[in-house]
Amino acid sequence: MSSQTEGSGLIAAAVLLPVAAAFGAGWLAWQAGKQTVNLARQAGNLLSDANDAVDREIRAKQRRRQEMERQRRLTAQASRRHLTAVCSRVLAELEADKGDPAAVEPLRQELRQIQSRSLPEDTAGLELQNAADLARLDWIVSRQDRLRELKVLAADGLTVANLMKDLRLATTAAKLCGTRAGDVKAIDPAALERAELNRRLSEVSAQVMTALEFVVDLAETYGMSEANNAWFQSCFNGVDQRIQAMCSPTISNADLKKSLRALEETMGQYDMLYPTLLKEKQTMAALYPVYVDGARTFGDVVLPLKEFKTAAALEEALHAQKARAQRASQCAQIYQKLGPAAYLCYAWDEELRAMGYAVHTRRQIADLIRFRPERARLGQAELPFYQWNQESLTQLYQITPECELQLIVHPDGSTTMQAIAAQGAERPDQVIAVQKGHCSRIREIHRRLKENWFILYDFQETAPAEHLLSAEQWLSSRDNAWAQPAGVRENTRGEEQKAMHKG
Repeated sequence: MSSQTEGSGLIAAAVLLPVAAAFGAGWLAWQAGKQTVNLARQAGNLLSDANDAVDREIRAKQRRRQEMERQRRLTAQASRRHLTAVCSRVLAELEADKGDPAAVEPLRQELRQIQSRSLPEDTAGLELQNAADLARLDWIVSRQDRLRELKVLAADGLTVANLMKDLRLATTAAKLCGTRAGDVKAIDPAALERAELNRRLSEVSAQVMTALEFVVDLAETYGMSEANNAWFQSCFNGVDQRIQAMCSPTISNADLKKSLRALEETMGQYDMLYPTLLKEKQTMAALYPVYVDGARTFGDVVLPLKEFKTAAALEEALHAQKARAQRASQCAQIYQKLGPAAYLCYAWDEELRAMGYAVHTRRQIADLIRFRPERARLGQAELPFYQWNQESLTQLYQITPECELQLIVHPDGSTTMQAIAAQGAERPDQVIAVQKGHCSRIREIHRRLKENWFILYDFQETAPAEHLLSAEQWLSSRDNAWAQPAGVRENTRGEEQKAMHKG
């Protein structure tokens, strides 16, 4: 901060304009009774709600197809990893085999081909390649029964036989996705069950992804209460990894069924909470523009929607705006009587006095500048400020006996504040301390002007708090509109004293 500041001032629309023009129609309607906004919103949403229901169903079908495809891809990729792990384990065993090279080497070559094969980009092609390589691997393993009992560490220590059984089940279930009901009579019941479990997984994972999109939008755009956030974290934290684990070909039907049931129960709880969340979201979407209208009218900082987190918090802000509107109405009446310059002077004078700054009397100012300053006027009425030059107004205050303060209000609403060492001040360090104290209070003065008078200021320092300006320097400064030749001042002062004695 500094001993001199320049600030640009702006009076908020809540004071400058009539109520109907200053505030938006939505804000006025809400302040008259928030049900007005609700009824209007409900009437406007009748058609959109019907359209939204159709859109939601279309998006739900698209999501189910996407999730089915995603799960097929995850399963095919996991199957490929496990199949490659089996090849590596069997190949290691065969390379350690000291038997007939002519019998073993062709098997080794086939395993290496499976490992290094270029894979199709599409899911269906990958599934076909997996099925073909699995059949070939099954033939290789069948050549030597001991290979079936080998453990594959990369697949949680499953034996080759068990892992290949799981891969066959996953492959068969994947084939059933596009198979008609009449064509599956001879299929393994376990594969049929697995295909049905996969269908349920696609259904519930689609619901989960839709729920997560809603929750993310709610959190990022509208905010979320701590209680709701904690609940969502407990339900959905790590859900993508859980779904991916359920797509693994090594999961048993029993474990898949158990995990599915838990996920479906979670979605059941979410479905019960969703209508409340949706209503909260819609209410916040309707109220936020109303809040924005009010905040801009008062000149307040517009908080982002997510800062409120709940509709109740938004309504609380609107109730606070209602109280602010009553104060703005009082200020508007004062503004209409005084006009812009006098309104600014009046507001500054009120707040500086409230913060302990003592206004100088006209006699005190005359003693300082050696002539009587001209009072600023509004019509025939005198204002508490003085004419500084043809357009600007000023007033002097005492901060402490060691330090004065001059406030100049310019016609564009900007201000200049200048600390002045009082005549006879003997200790510069005391004056500097006072100036620093004054600088520390400038933000509070501006806050009070904004809160109580709807005047917005943005200021910058033009001289540091350590800079001393004596009364003598101030009087002789080229920037001092009251500066006059000393003789004129003394003569003017003498004439005024004579006139006072005559009176």
